[in-house]
Amino acid sequence: MTVNELQMLICGIGIGAQTMAVLHMIGDMRDARRSLAESRQARRRAAADHYLNSVRLHRLQQRTGVRR
Repeated sequence: MTVNELQMLICGIGIGAQTMAVLHMIGDMRDARRSLAESRQARRRAAADHYLNSVRLHRLQQRTGVRR
C-alpha cells in the first residue's frame, strides 16, 4: 500500500468511528426521551389511581357513616 492509501484507510476508520459514536449518541438521546415520557405517564397514572382510590374510600366512609 502506498502512503496515500494508508492515510485514506486511517482517515476512513477515524471518520467511521466518529460517525458510529454520533449515531449511538442520537439513539441514546431518543431512548432517554422515551423513558422520560414513559416515567411521566406512569407517575400521572399513579397519581390518578391514588386520587380515585381516595374518592372511593371517601364514598364508602360516607355511605357507612364512618368518621375519622
